[in-house]
Amino acid sequence: MKKYNIYCFKFKTRFALGLMLFILVYGVSLTKAQDLNQEDSLKKKSFKMTTLTLGGNGVNITKINNQLSVMTGGRGSATFNNRYTIGGGGWGMIKGVEVESDTRGIYNFVKMGYGGIDFGYIFLNGKKFILGTKLLIAGGAVFKETVPESKGNGFKMFPVLEPAIYCQIPLSKLFRVEMGASYRYIRGTNLSYISDSNLGGFSFYAGFLVSACKCN
Repeated sequence: MKKYNIYCFKFKTRFALGLMLFILVYGVSLTKAQDLNQEDSLKKKSFKMTTLTLGGNGVNITKINNQLSVMTGGRGSATFNNRYTIGGGGWGMIKGVEVESDTRGIYNFVKMGYGGIDFGYIFLNGKKFILGTKLLIAGGAVFKETVPESKGNGFKMFPVLEPAIYCQIPLSKLFRVEMGASYRYIRGTNLSYISDSNLGGFSFYAGFLVSACKCN
């Protein structure tokens, strides 16, 4: 069973990397012609911020320990030369998920949260549709709760890498909706009650963004 779980994790990891790579290559090819048309205008200006968005409320649907979980959080970013993004964000669980207990009558639950900075690239930057990718480099923490309450919460911090593909749909000059899919990589927790692979996995999220300015 352990070898099977390792095989499944490697397969999901390779699939996620392959999917992200395909989207990256495809997106770059779509924007090549547009970049050539903008080459003259970009030469006339330095690396300049063109858009600033502030994160709003968002919902992230994922699986923790093979159980459907809901996380809340947000994201904001600055766009430079209409292509490159630098931002930050994070997610936190609103309800713990159950894990195995070695003691009869004791129920264990875990909660997790993470946040950090992200770097991205926008493939398509239209007035009605925006398509991009980003990589979140974050720090996370997980801890255990017990019912009835007992000592030792098993608090642990760990690094997180989360590549994502997303789209944004402007609703007005100030508001836009962002939807995306990501894959969360976690390593080094070394916890007895939950594995790295059961903390990581695919996520699907949606949220609102507020445009602070359009700086073109």
